[in-house]
Amino acid sequence: MAIVRLRPGDLKHALEAGALSLHYQPQVHIKTGRLEGVEAFVRWPHPIHGMIGPGEIIRVVEEARLHVEFDRWVVGAICRQAKKWRTEGAPVPVVAANVWSETLRRPDALRLLDALAETGVDPKMIEIECPRGSTVDPDLTRALVKIQSLGVRLASEEPVTAGRPRGQLRFDTLKIPFPISREYVAKAKAIAAVVAEAKTIQARVVADSVESTEQEAALASLGVEIVQGYLYGPEVAPSELRTLITRPGA
Repeated sequence: MAIVRLRPGDLKHALEAGALSLHYQPQVHIKTGRLEGVEAFVRWPHPIHGMIGPGEIIRVVEEARLHVEFDRWVVGAICRQAKKWRTEGAPVPVVAANVWSETLRRPDALRLLDALAETGVDPKMIEIECPRGSTVDPDLTRALVKIQSLGVRLASEEPVTAGRPRGQLRFDTLKIPFPISREYVAKAKAIAAVVAEAKTIQARVVADSVESTEQEAALASLGVEIVQGYLYGPEVAPSELRTLITRPGA
């Protein structure tokens, strides 16, 4: 990835021109090797600087206050890609993306999902990874309840100790984020608590940043069934995804 300092105006123009792209990292069922979903990560194939990664793009989003425009583009892009995969018969059941709390706080937060109607994609294929604090912030909770009412899936990586008002937000996925997924010995109780809660609310559990078979085996012993990370490959363009949906060494 190129390391550059982009100007806020550069990203605004890129969004308007549709110059960004999304790469996807597979979420894989440990026992079967089956593809359970993908998570989207933004890239910018810049004509001068080369491929710009998420870190620099996110910095500019924050600096330029482009949260809403950025999120609407990302969600629109995953809706179009999910529809394309479904039309092609590709085995991609869930397509996930993160959104900013700034987007969800707006009165027109539901416009984030305009692409549902525009594309006709099955909303059950789309998963929104909720910002931290969603379970305790009334504004975020209200927006996410409305989003879920459209049939869209919700994911959370909040610690179990933070509490989740189950009557308001019903999560379809609980994520075990980095660094907890890497510190599986020290954080075994925390991981097991997430797994236990997932069983209670009938959600899936996805461990992030899994890079070795040892780490995968340890997480599986704690009840984790789905992982994503470099063990199964980096984020790739949609056309390359099929090469990453089989188990290592299979």
